Amino acid sequence: MQPHSLKLSPDSDLIICIKEFSFSNNLYGYVSGVVGNLRKACIQCPGNQEINKFEGNLEIVSLNGHFNNGNVHLHLSFADERCNVFGGHLEEGSIVKKGTDILLVSFENKTIEISKQNLVDNQSRVKAYILKNCPWSKRSIRLLDSLSIPYEAILIENDQDFQKVNSISNHNTFPQIFLDNIFFGGYDELSKQAKFDYLKSFK
Repeated sequence: MQPHSLKLSPDSDLIICIKEFSFSNNLYGYVSGVVGNLRKACIQCPGNQEINKFEGNLEIVSLNGHFNNGNVHLHLSFADERCNVFGGHLEEGSIVKKGTDILLVSFENKTIEISKQNLVDNQSRVKAYILKNCPWSKRSIRLLDSLSIPYEAILIENDQDFQKVNSISNHNTFPQIFLDNIFFGGYDELSKQAKFDYLKSFK
């Protein structure tokens, strides 16, 4: 795991800078943190192909997602001067106002392709319910693998699968991690536990 700090100057395009940096350095990873502001933001809302454009003094609240050698999938949220918060898929045309600092974290290994054929299936204490194209699901699997934690990964492919796990966990987001068939949490909870005891309590 390698951290990278980007300092974007005024008038830089947020997504283009991340695309070009990851492409020129052949990097795969995710955005870990961001501080800065924009004079213009362009986002696409879920289920809507139209690009929404905002202008003004826009404070960045969060920037999440992953990059892979120039390909990116990023979500931006920001607040206007009245503290109204907006968010969606980051698009080109989101322009830095005064400056923006971004922390990226890259990995040597490439994207994990999740399918029912390559999921770990064993009698383990840990079950991970995951989505195929979910970066947080892939991050959770990578974390479990890196710490040699035995697990069973269950791929959610349809509404029936979702309803089945949702009836147990009462949660809508993924991944969903279970320990001894009791809902533990998602990636954030898994990451916190890893920092606490390297997931020794999961073995």
